[in-house]
Amino acid sequence: MTSRELSPGERWYWIIDQLSTLNVCARVRITGEVSAQVLRSALGALQDRHPLLRTAIAAKSPATAAGGPRFVPTDRPIPLREVVRTEADEARWASEVDGHELTEGLDRRSGPLARAVLISGPGQTHDLLFTVSHCIADGTTALSLLRQWVRLAAAPSGSGAGAVVRGPLPEPFEALFPERDAVGAADSEGAADSEGAADDAGEVGRLEPERFVPFARRRTRMLHRSIGADALDGLARACKREGATLHGVLAAALACAVARDAKAESAAPFAVGSPVSLRDELRRPVSEDEVGCFVSALHSVVGYRPDDLWSMARFIKEDIPARKKRGEQYGVFDLLAVQGPSSVADSEPFIQYIDEHGPFNFFVSNIGRFEFPAELGGWRLSQAQFVGGISVVGYFGSSVTTSHGQLSWNFTHIEGAVSRERAERIVDDCIRTVLSAGE
Repeated sequence: MTSRELSPGERWYWIIDQLSTLNVCARVRITGEVSAQVLRSALGALQDRHPLLRTAIAAKSPATAAGGPRFVPTDRPIPLREVVRTEADEARWASEVDGHELTEGLDRRSGPLARAVLISGPGQTHDLLFTVSHCIADGTTALSLLRQWVRLAAAPSGSGAGAVVRGPLPEPFEALFPERDAVGAADSEGAADSEGAADDAGEVGRLEPERFVPFARRRTRMLHRSIGADALDGLARACKREGATLHGVLAAALACAVARDAKAESAAPFAVGSPVSLRDELRRPVSEDEVGCFVSALHSVVGYRPDDLWSMARFIKEDIPARKKRGEQYGVFDLLAVQGPSSVADSEPFIQYIDEHGPFNFFVSNIGRFEFPAELGGWRLSQAQFVGGISVVGYFGSSVTTSHGQLSWNFTHIEGAVSRERAERIVDDCIRTVLSAGE
């Protein structure tokens, strides 16, 4: 495996991860007999299959003193940490994610850019966590790697590993961008005039921090929530009836909660972010099992309608495809290639501008329905989900996975900028709004 320089997008994630940890974590519950030794062996097999899981990041080229940061080979195995929980500590996995996996960085210099946790409890119940750097993974990647790891571990002895030819590092995903016209503002009709759009073209509402937290001191904290099968079915029926999408409802509910927290007036405009997958629109389709961060982010400026969630949801449903049609999902990468910082040392003006003037600072990252086995060998699997960190690109976010018959909604906030009490208030408002919509 050779080394290669980080692309502009990868370099951006590498820079902000040094300021404030930017990890992506996937989780699944296993009921059945689990062996740490087997899991370690399966991690080795997983690492053999993916070159990016066998890398570290060198700040400069190992051959010269010049050049930008590079992926370089490492022979260090993916570490597996073991945790034992008591029967009363049912949510230990959430506290591990909140207190360690999202806050403690991976060893970028020594690698690898991933780690794992086995949490074992009474009654043969276990939680597996797989944490990976955002430089090489999005939410889909993290869940896919967890799924591959579980399948390798569940395979009959000797059949999961097999002979693997270690291939080269994959090319940067920017190299897979389709041919496209320059992003412009010409096609501004349509979504901006749609039902639910903001009436005010002036200042756009954002989530205001309670206090400024220096970039290097920002820490992502998590609050876990879920919506069960019956409520999820009711919500799906309501979306069909109202001509909306599930993502539109979730994003609208979060925008409403932020607006209510700000005591905003009706029709006040708020910008909510929506990370979007690029896997199906690149020069070649990129499968879920390929390692990389294949996402961008778009924003919708939606008018706050305290008594009409559905018009907001329908607007977001129409707005995101319209923005994608104009190619806006690629604009951030054009910006990073031309104006992006090259290191932490020169990053502060760029990051400060995004912090103060970026298009959004709260978002809903929804990967939709993710197929994860419910049974493997003698194991029963449930509650598969992911959660991503925030670092310095916002103050409040959420990660949504629909799998195993439930919707897992993991909310994140920057400690200090958004107090725990305030975060819980916004989260509970979101959940109430969504559940009411599905009734």
